[in-house]
Amino acid sequence: MNGKDNPTKNGEETAQVRHALLRACGVAGLDPRGARLVHHYANAVYVLPAHNAVVRLLYGPQGVRLATTSLRITRWLFIDHDFPATAPIPATEPITVDETTTATFWTYYPQPDRDRKPTSAHLGALVRRLHDLPRPPVTLPRWNPLRSLETAVRASSVLDAISSEEQRWLLDHITTIRGELKGFDWPLGWGLIHGDAWAGNVLWNTVAGSNATVLGDWDSVCWGPREIDLVPSFHATRRYGRGPSWAREFVQAYGYDLSSWSGFPTLLAMRDLVQLSGPLRRAPQEPALARALRERLDGIRSGSAATWAEF
Repeated sequence: MNGKDNPTKNGEETAQVRHALLRACGVAGLDPRGARLVHHYANAVYVLPAHNAVVRLLYGPQGVRLATTSLRITRWLFIDHDFPATAPIPATEPITVDETTTATFWTYYPQPDRDRKPTSAHLGALVRRLHDLPRPPVTLPRWNPLRSLETAVRASSVLDAISSEEQRWLLDHITTIRGELKGFDWPLGWGLIHGDAWAGNVLWNTVAGSNATVLGDWDSVCWGPREIDLVPSFHATRRYGRGPSWAREFVQAYGYDLSSWSGFPTLLAMRDLVQLSGPLRRAPQEPALARALRERLDGIRSGSAATWAEF
């Protein structure tokens, strides 16, 4: 899907989102003039031209905890280990906008060319470097597979997007996948993981060099099995038409082939479910996301290996 038709990049701004932006900027003492919405999916992201910064609006009751963890871990990565993580704006902390919305403030990384994007090789090198770091002096949540999806599926509003029968099926399927994951002996062990390490979270850092990248979106950072950060690149090959070279180049950069492990099919099934979370929450407001939800859910239930639309 091209950027022009992508509802996550070109979604309409709602009064609620604009109010959250203005309140967050007011509390932080930042100028919102000229702010533009550049992403709206599981969270919302605004660019603040006056400060060369972005505001991330995180939704959900755990927002303050997740935002605080992401700020602490990225500052540790950036300052103590010179790791190329997206950098928080100095001296800012999470701002509670309301009971379900939390704001954080980050450096803005302009992307020079819409058609030239970071690759799976860039991602593999970043993840390899992340996994080689020592345990951070930050209290990290323990990996809880499919927690976000389960929360979305249990919400009463989910019945605006799916049927009650589909809701029951999803909850049962989540339980099944979790049971399989619980029995695994993870070859790469547990450690600091990004939690959502897909190529869309890699950005160019043109200030550092023409091929320099940073890893962003630390909302899911946790202590968990390292394989979780590997499966998105294989899943992109399967579901988003990236082709075998996408996974192969990730393997070459990271140094381990996840597809050779017996738990690989379960991780792919888990990643399939993860891809329901965003469209499930916004399907009632966005027809394109409603179609994506139907494509993905029907594909999972039927066992289809068809390619999905990507956002």
